[in-house]
Amino acid sequence: STILSLKAVLFDLDNTLILFQETRFYESYNRALYAYFKDIMKPDEFAEKLLHSTHKIVENDGSLTNLEHFMNSFASGDSQDKDDILKRFETFYENEFAQFQSLMNPAEGAREVMEHSIDSGLKLVIATNPMFPLNVQQMRIDWAGVGDLSFELITSVENSTYCKPNLQYYLEITNKIDVSPDQCLMVGNDPFNDMIASKTGMKTYLTTDSDEMSIELSRELAKGKNIEMPKPDFKGQLKDVIPAIDKLT
Repeated sequence: STILSLKAVLFDLDNTLILFQETRFYESYNRALYAYFKDIMKPDEFAEKLLHSTHKIVENDGSLTNLEHFMNSFASGDSQDKDDILKRFETFYENEFAQFQSLMNPAEGAREVMEHSIDSGLKLVIATNPMFPLNVQQMRIDWAGVGDLSFELITSVENSTYCKPNLQYYLEITNKIDVSPDQCLMVGNDPFNDMIASKTGMKTYLTTDSDEMSIELSRELAKGKNIEMPKPDFKGQLKDVIPAIDKLT
């Protein structure tokens, strides 16, 4: 089959564009977030709700946004309760999230790869699992040193109705940016959540910069899905995505 010329590059964010110890981050994050709920929930109840609601997002079937799904699970059916809880999350993100930058390191070559993609006339997408709000995704993109670049789409909890590793997550993106999957390259560090994009017809690039980092969380979410891991079309450091792009354009 003819390879259609590349039109878009999708980049994962966690441990692709910013490198960090995921377990350490989530421990600090959960602790800081709980401070905003401690007047209404016990620690174990909070932890249980957060985990359960996160799993709920992963099971999203496209009927609601990920945010609606999360809130339906985390808050009771009471709409006043929902508003209060959403406000607590929003205040936490506005006031506290910036502190986690100290745990993050920008991946080498992120900016060069993206500028090269733009120069090659390609659309750029931040295809990070849409579990955070857009303002938080933007902050995290800033930490990678590429926040000022122009993206066709940044997937977030408000604008997405699926999650990785659901193939519909990737198809929702291609639909929004109006590019067919076989004209896309998915770049990410996760052999499960990111490389699965190849099953939609996308080309894939597995980054190795974070090999010494932990990706327990995504492993945990992937467990029991019993899917054979597709082999990536390319594999290497993030900075070497440039020759891969040249090959595909």
